[in-house]
Amino acid sequence: MPAKPLTPDQVLDKMAKYCAYQERCVKDVTDKLKTYDIPQKAREEILHYLIDNRFVDNERFAKCFVRGKINQNGWGQNKIRFHLMQKGIGKEIIEEALQQFDSDLYRQKLEQILKNKKVKAETPFEAKRRLAAYAIQKGFEPALVWEVLKEI
Repeated sequence: MPAKPLTPDQVLDKMAKYCAYQERCVKDVTDKLKTYDIPQKAREEILHYLIDNRFVDNERFAKCFVRGKINQNGWGQNKIRFHLMQKGIGKEIIEEALQQFDSDLYRQKLEQILKNKKVKAETPFEAKRRLAAYAIQKGFEPALVWEVLKEI
C-alpha cells in the first residue's frame, strides 16, 4: 500500500526540523522542498515562512560554512568561494563571510597543513612544488602558498 502523501502543514513541520538540525541555505531548502509532492504555491509559502522566521538565512549559512570548512576541512578561500557560489550565495555575502575569518589564523592553518603534509620527492624543489600544488588544490591562494613555503 503506497504511503499517504503529506499535507503542506506536515511538510512545513518536517522542513522546520530540517533547518533546525543544521544551517541550510535557500537553495538546499528549495531542493529539499521539491522532493515533496505538494503544489508549487504551497512550496513557495513554506519557503517564505522559513525565511521570514529565520529558519533559513544565507548570511548565517555562509558564515558557518566558512568557519567549518577552514577549521574542520582545511579549505582555502578559493574553494570555499566556489562552493558557496554553487549554493547560490551572492558575492557580497560570500566576501563578508570570508572577511570575518582572521587572516592570521588563516595563514596559521595553511602553515599547519603544509607542515603536516608528507610528500615524496627527490629534490627540495620538487617537494615544495608538490606541497604548493596540494595547498592550491585545497583552495589556498597561490601567492600566499608560495610566500608561506619560503618561510618554512
